[in-house]
Amino acid sequence: MTTLRERALRLLARREYTRHGLALRLKQEVAACVDLEALLDQLERQGYLSDQRAAEALLRKHAERHGVLRLRQDFQQQGVPAALAASLLEEARAHELKAGQAVWARKFGQFPETAADRARQMRYLTNRGFSRSTIAAVLGGDGEEDGG
Repeated sequence: MTTLRERALRLLARREYTRHGLALRLKQEVAACVDLEALLDQLERQGYLSDQRAAEALLRKHAERHGVLRLRQDFQQQGVPAALAASLLEEARAHELKAGQAVWARKFGQFPETAADRARQMRYLTNRGFSRSTIAAVLGGDGEEDGG
């Protein structure tokens, strides 16, 4: 039977985890007597576990396909500390318009001809976490958006 430390290292070898995310994965397997916090502290000291690396990996993975609103939600779900999330979201905000244009071009490629098409394209971008101002800029801004 593998130890909890070996299991944690195996998980970290596959991908980056935040402290919160790794704790959730390991809590499913630990007995009540195991000191999970001590193990997580040790992994952080040794450089195996880093919220910064995990958050940056999440940003790299999702920034090209999702807007800042979706990235914020993903950071919260993964337990990324608020200060770290805020700095990374500020970085992502600078590239959101470019990402929105790329996502829109891959899916649609031509501007909507009807109000129904416009609404469908707006919903698509909204569901991917792009802000209303970004959506307005991508679609030409001639709709009824009020910014934001």
